[in-house]
Amino acid sequence: MKFSVRDAVPALLMALSAGCSQIPSATPQPVSYVCDGGKHFSVIYAPARDAATIDIAGSRFGLQAEPTNGVGERYGCGVLTLWRDGDGTRVDMQGAGMFENCRRRE
Repeated sequence: MKFSVRDAVPALLMALSAGCSQIPSATPQPVSYVCDGGKHFSVIYAPARDAATIDIAGSRFGLQAEPTNGVGERYGCGVLTLWRDGDGTRVDMQGAGMFENCRRRE
């Protein structure tokens, strides 16, 4: 049996790819919001919508999805809560409104 490099390429690629992790085709992009008083923040939502990362003034906080009453989405980490309902978004800190009447920045 004759061996050629061309025949070995598929097997080599398969062996190499076995140790690689697949990169998602759509990497989540930050969503920027602008709020009352010119305040702003950005959020990266996990593809499964079970978590989010919020960036406020250069500080990042990991948030987990929390149950809602069936309206909108809520993510929290104990101190911060991000609420989304339709086009409106707000961020509360320990129950007090920190960022109110926020809209997605285009």
